[in-house]
Amino acid sequence: MDKGGGRNRSRRGIPYGGWLFRLFGTVSARMIAIILCAAGPMAVIASLQAWNSYRHTLEAPAFRADMAVSRIDLEVRHDVDHIGALLSSVSRMSLDEEGFVRTLQMARSLTGEFYRLALLDDQGRVLLAVNGDTLLPLPDQVPYEDLPRFSGDVRVVPLDIPGANTGRRSYIRVTVSTSIADSLGAMRSGFLTAVMPVIWSRHHLQIGDPRLDFMQKEGAIDAWIIGRDYTVLPLCDDCAPAGPPPPDVLRWIGAMTSVQRGTRQTLSVGDAAFAFGPIEGGVAALTMTRRNPAETHALVMFVIWLFVIVSLLGCCLIVVTQSANALLVAPLRRLTGSVERWQADGGVFDAQASGVMPVEIRQLARAFTQATRSLARDERRLARAAVRQELLLKEMHHRVKNNLQIVASLLNLQANRIRQAEAREEFAQARDRVRALATLHRYLYAEGELFSMNMEHFVTELCSQIMQAAGHAGGGRLGLSVQAATLELKPDQAVPLALIITEIVSNAIKHAFADGRRGTISVVLERVEPRQARLDIADDGIGLAGGYRVPEEERSGIGMQLIRGFARQLSGSLKIVEEDGTRYILLFPLNEDEPGDLVR
Repeated sequence: MDKGGGRNRSRRGIPYGGWLFRLFGTVSARMIAIILCAAGPMAVIASLQAWNSYRHTLEAPAFRADMAVSRIDLEVRHDVDHIGALLSSVSRMSLDEEGFVRTLQMARSLTGEFYRLALLDDQGRVLLAVNGDTLLPLPDQVPYEDLPRFSGDVRVVPLDIPGANTGRRSYIRVTVSTSIADSLGAMRSGFLTAVMPVIWSRHHLQIGDPRLDFMQKEGAIDAWIIGRDYTVLPLCDDCAPAGPPPPDVLRWIGAMTSVQRGTRQTLSVGDAAFAFGPIEGGVAALTMTRRNPAETHALVMFVIWLFVIVSLLGCCLIVVTQSANALLVAPLRRLTGSVERWQADGGVFDAQASGVMPVEIRQLARAFTQATRSLARDERRLARAAVRQELLLKEMHHRVKNNLQIVASLLNLQANRIRQAEAREEFAQARDRVRALATLHRYLYAEGELFSMNMEHFVTELCSQIMQAAGHAGGGRLGLSVQAATLELKPDQAVPLALIITEIVSNAIKHAFADGRRGTISVVLERVEPRQARLDIADDGIGLAGGYRVPEEERSGIGMQLIRGFARQLSGSLKIVEEDGTRYILLFPLNEDEPGDLVR
């Protein structure tokens, strides 16, 4: 049995092609895929949770900065509402100018001198101001469009007034309408106005005021007030200077459109976050927060957690891969190597099973051992049967050859005892046919090819044997030319072909060269197509018409019957040409079942 052929057939059944098999073709790769499918969802969930925490941690400074802008806006609104309520209360007292002065001075002292208060006439001209005009950043007359239109209206207007050392400072002017009594007691209209700086000072805030959070040295939040002309001043007037915002932030603010300036915007620069938004009074606030230690710790923990997840997963994959190699792949490779050695060398299959192998692989090794032992016994039995069959076939051909030779000898002895020439000739023809068959069986026995035979040497010896039996061996008046290709024919084709050659050559010797004529008989056997051969036998004798002394219609002896019958047995076509002698052309197909029928 061909072990190597079996191995090749088994390998052809393995789908070596395809990216999926190349990717997951090994046990280690499949174990890694299983681990990833099992632990992957948990790792993804943990990573998503860590990433969500990381993202919120990154966004926390921007959120605090935005909330700081909201808080500044809320505090400024509170101050505006407070001063508006104060002015409205004073406006309802119907005081004269002196009474307004005393009332405004008392209100200013109660507010910690944070506001600058004044009384205006009905044209917006300053009638009086608390603590003198030098402390009131007002022109001599307030524009009419900035004044309230009806009683109870509180008009809030932003102002940009030059400061002492910091350029133009932002203020908010709050104005309400009132009634002023003159010296005669008549009432006339006027306005109360207060100018509030959009800046905070610690000296006028009470202890516990939440705005003090913005004024701590090295506080968590830095804040600036952005004027209408984009002047930038710190929110805290008497705190440690926060320094100007980075140039990139200033360019970011300057590039905003009017729509963007009316909404809050955030920007992250490194570990700092900036928020910009409008506040009460027509000005804007810019806040900056930095990442605090808790957020930095959260970011570090995210990196550590991510590294731990990846490391644990990688360690698990490495352990699984090494374990799979040690417990599965290595035993399977040893088992495969044992099978390949058994296929190459034969002998006894040795799986080399050990206790380290899993139970399933040891069972597989035992199954392989039992199967190979059974297969080895069957192979030995088949080998003995094949040898015996070959010996039997050889013996059969040998016995058939001997028996045919005995029959040929008996026919020859009997022919010598016959006195009639025609009967003796018939016996001689039968003897030649039997000798042809004996020669064929001798070739089958001698060459050891029991299922096919090489026609080259057989045709040459057969024709020489016919010439020798007719007494024309060794040259003389009749010559013989044989050209046979190395065709290999099965016995069921070689037998009728040999008998056809015997009949045609024998007839040519007997009838084509009458009256002592000299001539040549040529025999050609060749392949004309991959599955077709041609037998061409010709002589330069007197031809069929002259060779047979009988009429043409009676020219149908047993020889011609045998030739035509054997041609039909070969499924061939026979053509007889009478021109300068006689020529037989036989085209027959080669057996297509066996590749050995082709010319090598």
